[in-house]
Amino acid sequence: MLKQSILILLIINSIVLPAQEESEDLLNINDLSPELYKLQDLEASPTSEGIICQVKAGEGGSIVFFPEEQYWDLTEWVFLSLDIENKIDKKVRFEPVLAYDNPRRGKKFYPVNNKHIGFVKANETLTYNCVMIRDKINAQDYPQSIDFPQMKGLPEGVILNYAGIDAKHIKAFRINFPKQNFDRQVCIKRLFKNKAALPELYTQDKEAFFPFINKYGQYKHVDWPGKITDDSQFLAAIEKEQQDLIKRPGSKEWNRFGGFVNGPKYEATGHFRTQKIDDRWWIIDPEGCLFWSSGVNSAGRLEILTPTKGREHFFEGIPDKTNSNAHLFAKNQYKHGLANLHRKYGADSEDDYVAVSLKRMKSWGLNTLGGWSAETVGEHPDDIKLPYTVYINSVSPGINDKFPDVFDSRWQADVEKKIKEKAAFVTDDPYFFGFFINNEIHWGNPNSLVIHSLEKGADCAGKKAYIKLLKEELENIKLFNELSGATFNTWDELLTSKVKAGTLKVAGLKEYNVKHYTKMCELYFKTTKALIDKYAPDKMYIGCRWHGNHKNKINTTVSAKYLDILTFNAYENEVEFYPYPAKDIDKPFIISEFNFGALDAGKFFTGLGYASSQRNRGEKYMNFIEGALRNPRCVGAHWFMWANSTTAGRGNGENANCGLVSMTDQIYYELISYIRETTYKMYHYRTEEQ
Repeated sequence: MLKQSILILLIINSIVLPAQEESEDLLNINDLSPELYKLQDLEASPTSEGIICQVKAGEGGSIVFFPEEQYWDLTEWVFLSLDIENKIDKKVRFEPVLAYDNPRRGKKFYPVNNKHIGFVKANETLTYNCVMIRDKINAQDYPQSIDFPQMKGLPEGVILNYAGIDAKHIKAFRINFPKQNFDRQVCIKRLFKNKAALPELYTQDKEAFFPFINKYGQYKHVDWPGKITDDSQFLAAIEKEQQDLIKRPGSKEWNRFGGFVNGPKYEATGHFRTQKIDDRWWIIDPEGCLFWSSGVNSAGRLEILTPTKGREHFFEGIPDKTNSNAHLFAKNQYKHGLANLHRKYGADSEDDYVAVSLKRMKSWGLNTLGGWSAETVGEHPDDIKLPYTVYINSVSPGINDKFPDVFDSRWQADVEKKIKEKAAFVTDDPYFFGFFINNEIHWGNPNSLVIHSLEKGADCAGKKAYIKLLKEELENIKLFNELSGATFNTWDELLTSKVKAGTLKVAGLKEYNVKHYTKMCELYFKTTKALIDKYAPDKMYIGCRWHGNHKNKINTTVSAKYLDILTFNAYENEVEFYPYPAKDIDKPFIISEFNFGALDAGKFFTGLGYASSQRNRGEKYMNFIEGALRNPRCVGAHWFMWANSTTAGRGNGENANCGLVSMTDQIYYELISYIRETTYKMYHYRTEEQ
């Protein structure tokens, strides 16, 4: 069987695929049969230039296109694209959506939300590229993936992720026009499959394609604005940036902390705190000014590690590891970003880069260093300082891989030690914003955490606590057996047995599981909050950065008793009506991670937030932040992250265009222009335009 698998891989690997055209029409838009499209709440008329759609002021509408056969097959293409012309003198928003089936998921298939958001300017004709993040269950449709292990995005942009669409089974393409307060007229000029999914060189000569990553960590075989091909370009980039910083020093709305200098004043405590004002939550800065946290993760750092073991043929220009360059390596990983940092600013420039980053952030309209950012802000002069956070990781010993055994004294000692260490240099610093403790904890649910606990041995403190609760709630072990389908003779036998998942019906114990889960949540937040109050009194506790389905009514409700601000990593298009925390939890929140990436600058993966282009990244940033500012409980949003992921993928495969800067420290000026336009006036927007 093994020999057969190896043979199959060798055969696939030897296939030379034919080159492909760069685009192909989905439909003949100029001669479209009426049965191939459907209208809802708008008028449309076919013309020689395309389909002209008219949408009335204050109303929304949509047009849906269907394939001539059952499905469109886009497996060989990166984008489904459209050309759209705006025939009026106001900006029009549109929302393309791909509808699809996914037969290989079977009955458990749930379509992911793949809504795009585009903006076509006044009297503009725009090509908009709909990114297709594809379900990795369909990896067999992409035989090239074998050649690119540990990469979610493949050259030139096929993205395989744990949740996504089936590009072979696209059954409809909808374009929504949401409500706007003016009449709209647009022309849909073309719908087409766009950009070949395989690099031309790869299809013609695989051997010549490798190595495909140059010494700077960039994709070799494509050019784009801002690509570095020679060290001399770094100096030109520095000069360009210096001129940009002089022209745009920062928002006139801001005080030294990034608070609303001309707004109302409240009690100044010398620390950041929160306050609800006229049914809207705010942060209050140390001087008593209103503060809204526009932040970025990993600020001040440019390392960008990429695993090289088993993939040595991917790269050119990686030096042999020696004592003089050992700092550029971490086990089997190479730090392309750090190497570029030294090329641009000189050896040992990491400390200098923090100051560079702080100056940039003030100019760009970003007032908070979010998670994983440089924590040495306090060492810099006051005129460049900005509010900063610290991150503490403490999940060991654990009930699962990312939830600590909160009943274990070893965890309590570990988290205390780490909070005490960080508190030592932030307690007296007014620029210190708050503590993140842990990230994306696997909170699971009451039943799943009980399963993980019962899998442990008799030395697990959390398991002991759960069995203690059962003994208090149930008359005897027989009742436990009846509820769970178990056959234990004594409580001690249950304690000493490592119960395999699936052997008990834990749902029958739901009432007790909820009590235990609630107690765990209570102990987690109560312990960490007490330690912050002990070692850093009056400093904010800003949560654990919930993600995905790990946030629930129990853990968020309990947390609200202890957290100053709840934090959520949310890769959403918009958060104006974000459903967390629940309405009856009267606490503010920050979006601690969000982003939008594109495939037009040498990257292969957009990240979980996707955009058509660098311009659309900025448009979606503006739309996201303005919606967040309108949300009365949202007090900030932090972009993830400062710099792009590595081109060849991190250990988890991420190789996204997620950065404000590239891995060569080139600034995405188009994105930054939208950030400035949004955040320079954010206090005016939140206080006067709603």
